[in-house]
Amino acid sequence: MNDLITKDMIILDLEARNKEEVIEKLSRVIEGQGRLMELKDFIDQVNKREEALPTSIGFDVAIPHGKCDSVKKAALAFARLKDKVKWSEEEEVKYVFLIGVSEKEAGNKHLHILAQLSRNIMKKEFREKLEKTESIEEILNILSFEKAV
Repeated sequence: MNDLITKDMIILDLEARNKEEVIEKLSRVIEGQGRLMELKDFIDQVNKREEALPTSIGFDVAIPHGKCDSVKKAALAFARLKDKVKWSEEEEVKYVFLIGVSEKEAGNKHLHILAQLSRNIMKKEFREKLEKTESIEEILNILSFEKAV
């Protein structure tokens, strides 16, 4: 799981006005790691998924995801927002996990990442660490699923 996210794919106190800006900034982070072939296509896929059904899941968390051939290598980017943003009619979020997988990897890998994140987000201790930790390296350790499960 550690090859999904690196310290360069974690942003603490990200400033954004809305979910589209969050998605764009996190997508640029993934692109900056050489994991996307086409940034615009990936962002379009993520936004299309959000329009169909917003990915906020409670606990101030959203897990937007894009499955498309623009993804060269599966990726997970994380942002703790400086201020909450409206994600859906019912929810605001402060923690965003953006998942990118290729169509070929979409089945198992995508579902495995979602399942691991969802299990961890249910744990109060995990959420408290995301809130209070000030070090990107510590966040990386928290997001190392083998250790967090």
